[in-house]
Amino acid sequence: MNNIWNKVYSNDSSFFGDQPSKFALIFYENFIKNKVKKVLELGCGQGRDSLFFASKGLYVHAIDSSKVAIENLTTKTKELNLDINLKYINAVEGLPFSNGYFDAVYSHMFYNMGFSDDELKFLFNESKRVLKSKGILSFSVRNDKDIMYKKGTKLSGSIYDINGFQIRFFTKEDIKFFVNDNFKIQNIIENYEEPANLYFVICYKN
Repeated sequence: MNNIWNKVYSNDSSFFGDQPSKFALIFYENFIKNKVKKVLELGCGQGRDSLFFASKGLYVHAIDSSKVAIENLTTKTKELNLDINLKYINAVEGLPFSNGYFDAVYSHMFYNMGFSDDELKFLFNESKRVLKSKGILSFSVRNDKDIMYKKGTKLSGSIYDINGFQIRFFTKEDIKFFVNDNFKIQNIIENYEEPANLYFVICYKN
């Protein structure tokens, strides 16, 4: 899957745009309210949200399984004189951080990749492990009201191949299932961010 993203990021330096996502803007306010200092972004891509958080003075770690994404983002951080700790890793192999290291774990449409159920459970478990007590998990996912839901070729469950991209769509019940007992869900908000219909989710570590 990272091969397609390597190609996308090689051909377009701002595939998702240069400005922070709507999701990042909304949840930055929550981070300030909860005095978040250390943030981990899963699946940072070209880094528009990590760059935004770092520009606001947050201590940001960001990971992605696309080597091109991390290389390009490393260059961009130097150009902007921003300090982001970047790692080229596959998150399903484990997060290389100590227990309780972060105040918040953040991801924007990362869980929509073609992860298996077991991989998703592992990712949520790892997020809990690296979060401090009462730490925040903020994530967005494409939902079952999305215009592309059930389009393309069904691969398994709620995962579809759409123009070469493996995309998983979530119901509210799916979110509750994967979050399970690891986190207390504060809110699941339906929102729209061009071109996707999303659930914005905020949880706290139990």
